[in-house]
Amino acid sequence: MRNYLFKQWRERVDAKYVFRGMSSKDLKNPLDPFFDPFKEIRSKMYRFIGILQRLIDSGFQFTVYEDYSGMSFNLRDILVWTKRDLGSPGIDFTSSYESAYGYAKNLQGSQLKQNFRYITDHLPERRNDSLVQTVMTEEDWKLVSEINNWISRESPTNRMVVIWVRRSCSALESDQDKCISVGSFKYFCDKVLARMDSEGLPHMLQSVEQVLAQESDPFRFRLVRPLHLRILRRSRMLVIRHRNH
Repeated sequence: MRNYLFKQWRERVDAKYVFRGMSSKDLKNPLDPFFDPFKEIRSKMYRFIGILQRLIDSGFQFTVYEDYSGMSFNLRDILVWTKRDLGSPGIDFTSSYESAYGYAKNLQGSQLKQNFRYITDHLPERRNDSLVQTVMTEEDWKLVSEINNWISRESPTNRMVVIWVRRSCSALESDQDKCISVGSFKYFCDKVLARMDSEGLPHMLQSVEQVLAQESDPFRFRLVRPLHLRILRRSRMLVIRHRNH
């Protein structure tokens, strides 16, 4: 069984990559999941989320559109995702290059900034709505402008970036994540066996197939340990590609 697991690890993990789309201005060394790009505006973001939640609870309907993908989302869902991301340190990666590249198209490589620039751009168009007038004060509208100005601030170092990291990189290992298809061979084995045990499966080859996802199934996970770019470059575990389109 060990030989079979090693073959699976070589094919599914060591020979494959995970990706992150982002802005070059946020590419730090190390890439630190505890770095807070919203530190300057965090308290104001939470205040604004509270205002938007009051609007929704009062029956306000608002749809957020993505310019680059054409997709749309209900504001209520956007707030749930935003509160989760603001309150959960980490850096998201995906097994899909296409997904990472699409994410990099967001405003300054940030889905959160993309969403809230749209909200702060278009919410003022609804200022005369009787429900909005009932809920929002002049101070609230000042906050909308402040957040919009902060998000729209240009950076000369901003360029689209997609990071490629070999899945076997040790920095991807985390007990907080249920992802099997990353990390060292030992980490991979431990995860596979633990998944078998949790599902009551015998330690057999057929069970390995049951717990491993199909290669065509994309997955996402959150990096919670620093990723040292210098070390990864030297070991050829990281590739950075800049796209100007």
